[in-house]
Amino acid sequence: MKVYAVKANKYGDPEPPRKRLDMSNTSVGFIGLGLMGNPIARRLARQGFAVTGCDIHGPTLEAFDEEGTARAADPIEAARGKDFVGICVRTDDQLRNLAGDGRIFEAQGDGGIFIITSTVAPGLAQELEEIARPYGVSVIDVGVSGGHHYALEGKLSLFVGGDDETIARAREWLEAIGTISHLGPVGRGLQGKLLNNLACIANYGLAASILDIGVALDFDREQLREALQRGSAQSFALQVVPGMVGWRENSTAEGVADLRDLLAKDVYLSRDLVAAEDPAMSALQNACHVLLRRMDQAASELAGK
Repeated sequence: MKVYAVKANKYGDPEPPRKRLDMSNTSVGFIGLGLMGNPIARRLARQGFAVTGCDIHGPTLEAFDEEGTARAADPIEAARGKDFVGICVRTDDQLRNLAGDGRIFEAQGDGGIFIITSTVAPGLAQELEEIARPYGVSVIDVGVSGGHHYALEGKLSLFVGGDDETIARAREWLEAIGTISHLGPVGRGLQGKLLNNLACIANYGLAASILDIGVALDFDREQLREALQRGSAQSFALQVVPGMVGWRENSTAEGVADLRDLLAKDVYLSRDLVAAEDPAMSALQNACHVLLRRMDQAASELAGK
């Protein structure tokens, strides 16, 4: 296990473009090769890291065909002796089952850095930090914002939690995939990501509601949406919400339902950030649940076609 130091600038500050470094002796196990994990792992490989991709779903693992990488079906083997282990599983239960018994930290070994890119409860990241410590493994939580194209281009926005020394050691890994906002100790990255997603989902709910009101007033939905996008109401939410709630020709019930479940996970996780009676959280949750109900309606309507 190689331990090295990376000179760190002030966290979050923009930096000039950097040449690709030779990271071929820096080993990475990346576990979870789904919608975001696959492009993140590919990006790391393209930036010179020695990547072993891992997914327990056979076809997903086979689809990870990036040149110069290795594949492993067993997460423990994928993590064994690696400088970095990246995790991008979908749920809290999946992450807890993977790492909660400490075996993966034992396999990674002293000096390793375990990087959580899954959107899970901040408290779970803190639990895993405690479990990893006796094995000499450091934990970072990294909430990622941006789609798979951003991941492949290294343009993700990263909400990062961890101690200063570990972030400095992991800086080349992090900067390979995006721009760092170091928000504090372990758990803070996921808190930042959940706040980001809460704002997005609430805005989607408001955008859907405005357009539904327009339809109730006998506006053509798309004509109204385009008009609003030319005024002060313009927003990313108004741009994307038609696809989210099944208004596009290529929308499917399965696609809407899958996206709804993914968004709902973040809505439910964010409830625990503050007290239940907090008025700001109540307002945001209400807007989010408007969207979730609208997506349920859209999935049902599409399934009935």
